[in-house]
Amino acid sequence: MKHFLAIVIAILLCFPFLGHSQPPSHFVPSSLSPIQKGEFLLSQSLNEEALRLFQSLIDEGKEGGYAFRGLVRAYRGMNKLDEALGWIKKFLADNPDSSPAFYASGYVYYLQDDIAQAGQLFDRALELDANNSLALNNLGAILSRQKSYPQAADKVREAIRINPKEPMFFRNLETIYKAMGNPGLIIADYNLHLKQGASDLVRGYGMAVGRNLRQAGFRLYDEGQLDEAIVKFMEIETVYKKIKHQFGLVPIYFSLGLLYEEKGDAQNAIKYFNQVLVLNPLHIQAKERLERIQ
Repeated sequence: MKHFLAIVIAILLCFPFLGHSQPPSHFVPSSLSPIQKGEFLLSQSLNEEALRLFQSLIDEGKEGGYAFRGLVRAYRGMNKLDEALGWIKKFLADNPDSSPAFYASGYVYYLQDDIAQAGQLFDRALELDANNSLALNNLGAILSRQKSYPQAADKVREAIRINPKEPMFFRNLETIYKAMGNPGLIIADYNLHLKQGASDLVRGYGMAVGRNLRQAGFRLYDEGQLDEAIVKFMEIETVYKKIKHQFGLVPIYFSLGLLYEEKGDAQNAIKYFNQVLVLNPLHIQAKERLERIQ
């Protein structure tokens, strides 16, 4: 039962949309931005279609570094990184001052483990545009690989300051803090920005704190410390309420319902399953658990 419950919680936390019916995997929602459509195509391994989309965006002068990043990832999915480099070099011949293109060249070399060349190209991208957050983030990754953790964290924090809505940057910062042996620094960052009241930064760091607490909760659960695991998930609830992450509360409430159900506390289990249904009346699993308990 315990092993099964852990799997259920993990799935629901990673894929909270499983409470809904899903469209076919090839369906691309019309509400997505062009970059999101490209990311969706990449997630479905439709690399050639994604490549055409990203190339068209670049040719139209749209989406900047993210279109170039998507282009590189599409070429990588086809095992054609050398072709990616050729395409970017051709673009740079006509656009020698393109910071996104220099970033993309660096990204290709980074993926090929030519770290020295990658670093030089990221530096060039930043000379052309000091606010190229993708280049800053990748420089942080390079410095982290070189175990220069404080400098790496500085680069990534600067990337976050420029674009606090990019989850990838927060994940990278979390990775750096863990490599430093102090994963709790992400919580200190969150508390600092919470006091300062910068909403986008608070939300981004809050999401990162949620991941940090979730991992701690799973560790406690695996160690058989059920009450302590519940406390961690309740801490996530507090953070998500502060950053108004309503969508994220659904899997947290469902997880708390499961944990209380395992503990034998039917009253609290029912309470949290009902809270799931308040936020998502179509949540199939919550309805099924309530029927079992009641």
